[in-house]
Amino acid sequence: MIRLETYLATHLRYTVWATRRTLAAVGGLSKEEYLHSLAAGCASVRDILEQMFRADWDWYELLAGEPSGLSEPPDPEYYIEFGHLETDYHVILARYEQLASFLHDPELATYFAQSQVYVPWLGARLPKWQGVLGAVNQAAHFRGQLFGLMRQPGHQSAQTALADYFAELGWPLSRADRPEK
Repeated sequence: MIRLETYLATHLRYTVWATRRTLAAVGGLSKEEYLHSLAAGCASVRDILEQMFRADWDWYELLAGEPSGLSEPPDPEYYIEFGHLETDYHVILARYEQLASFLHDPELATYFAQSQVYVPWLGARLPKWQGVLGAVNQAAHFRGQLFGLMRQPGHQSAQTALADYFAELGWPLSRADRPEK
């Protein structure tokens, strides 16, 4: 059976890995493609990426129980520049990596996973292990939206599937982490 600390840390690291690939793909867009809707009636890449960033920012603060270290942008137009959003996003990704490292201790991971967190947009309390999966799932949803927009004018999307991540890690799991048969 996979250990809890491996499960949680792996999922947090997966979302960091996939988001970095996403940022690299978005970085290949022109400023016009970044700012304007690439399909009639849809949000822009910038709008979706900013929503994804804000969601990850909120999830990090809920899960870690501490501020992200970022302050609100000086004005609503700050993220018109992709570089501003990318720089701030890397702060959140580094924090997720720190949280994943913290979870390698089995005792701390168990305490973390069982701790409750109030999620304001759900109006409910969840165990933090569910929050981790919620953060990972929400980011995957946003990545799908982004890549759908980017493919329409012919841009390549990054390979961000969980299976791609496992393949890059060289999994199958080590013997200690393999499920029992």
